[in-house]
Amino acid sequence: MRKQLVLGLTLLLVLATAVFAGEKASTKDYHRVHGDIASIDATAQTFTVKHGNDTSTFKTDANTKYMGHASKALSFSDLQVGDDVRVSFTESGSDKTAARVDVVHGKKS
Repeated sequence: MRKQLVLGLTLLLVLATAVFAGEKASTKDYHRVHGDIASIDATAQTFTVKHGNDTSTFKTDANTKYMGHASKALSFSDLQVGDDVRVSFTESGSDKTAARVDVVHGKKS
């Protein structure tokens, strides 16, 4: 009986450690910015957002999601200078990669 208890507790400890390590490894540190698109580079698939007195340039990749009004799926080509956007992104060094771009309001006149 004691042997089974020790074996069970050891197995539980191993599983808990594996779950915790898996959660830590997959956790990404996301940031958010809200502002207007100031410029778009279709060739490089990047866009720049003006937020307050600052600007940030975001790279995009195949995993970047674009959403419009009423959860309408968009694409990079749907973005326009002047769009009011919220960007969720990750940072790696000085690079910012957009994970999700939500167009809050279309192009301002």
